[in-house]
Amino acid sequence: MFRVAAPRILNPLRLGAGLRFNSTGSLFNEVSSAPAAPQPVENETTEKITTPEQDAKLQAYLHPAPFLAVESLVSPLKRELYNMNVKKNGFFINNQIMKLDGAEYKLCLSRQEIEALEPSVYLRSYRIKSSVKKTNIVLRALKNMPLKKAITQLHFLQKKVARPLAELLERGVDDAKKMGYNPNDLYVAESWVHTDGNWQKRPEFKGRGRSGVILHRYVSVRFLLKSKQTLNRLKFEKEQKLLKRPVWNNITKTKLIGDSGQYKW
Repeated sequence: MFRVAAPRILNPLRLGAGLRFNSTGSLFNEVSSAPAAPQPVENETTEKITTPEQDAKLQAYLHPAPFLAVESLVSPLKRELYNMNVKKNGFFINNQIMKLDGAEYKLCLSRQEIEALEPSVYLRSYRIKSSVKKTNIVLRALKNMPLKKAITQLHFLQKKVARPLAELLERGVDDAKKMGYNPNDLYVAESWVHTDGNWQKRPEFKGRGRSGVILHRYVSVRFLLKSKQTLNRLKFEKEQKLLKRPVWNNITKTKLIGDSGQYKW
């Protein structure tokens, strides 16, 4: 006769042989508890926001505070010398000696620093349904045009992209007033356009069973508005460049009277 062995679980590695359980049946000594409920902040307001105008954070993001480059990019001494130079000449002249508190200073700035310190308004548009080629045609027409005149031209321009550009320049008029600039003194100094991402594609169904793929292009436009101060500086630099140009002698490059004591012609 055969003897039936009692079934048992084989555990050759003896896993869990040294484990001990606490009274709650947990492997750990401490019982994990649920996280405490967050306590309300005392300064947190409980007012309900029903309109976008009531959202302070949204309005601060949409309408940021004006940023003046003169007050943040240069030291207080350079700022005072720069303002004195502009007040004296109407625009900044480089390497000009200025007197301040009985001492003489000569302020020398690079071209990039001068352009950054001059009054300017930077405008950035939203997504515009257009292409780079079509938008560049309009932007070339606005080159070096006064701000108010550029807005008027866009109102009567028979282009689809003219309307969002006019709204962008009108926003520039409001920004100029907030920064203390005169909108009548501003002009369109620079403008550029680049493609805005996430172009959309959709099927284009044609006749006779044909089809294709049409691409919806989006662009974004940037404007840089400058004041008459920049125009006066550029005009002055152009005149100084002409004065420094040497006189060209079309007859000859040699002396009229040489060692021989006789004229050369």
